[in-house]
Amino acid sequence: MTNGKALSDILKRGAQNLASGAKLNRALIEKIYAEGLGRKPTPNEIKMAEELIGKPVKKEGVEDFLWAMTMLPEFQLIY
Repeated sequence: MTNGKALSDILKRGAQNLASGAKLNRALIEKIYAEGLGRKPTPNEIKMAEELIGKPVKKEGVEDFLWAMTMLPEFQLIY
C-alpha cells in the first residue's frame, strides 16, 4: 500500500486541494480527522498535526500529515 504510485499521486493531489483552500490549520486538521477517522483529534494529535502542517498551511506539510493518517491502524481498519 505505501509504495504504490497510485496512493502517492492521490495523496499529492489531496494535499494540494486541501492546502489551497485552507486558511486555518486547526480547521483543516479537524476536517481531516472527521472525514478520515470519524472522530475529533485529541489535543496531542492537534499539536503534532499543527507542527506537520505548518503556519501558514504548507502543501508539503499537508501531504506528510495525510501520509501519517493513512498509516494509522485506526485508518486502515476503517478503509
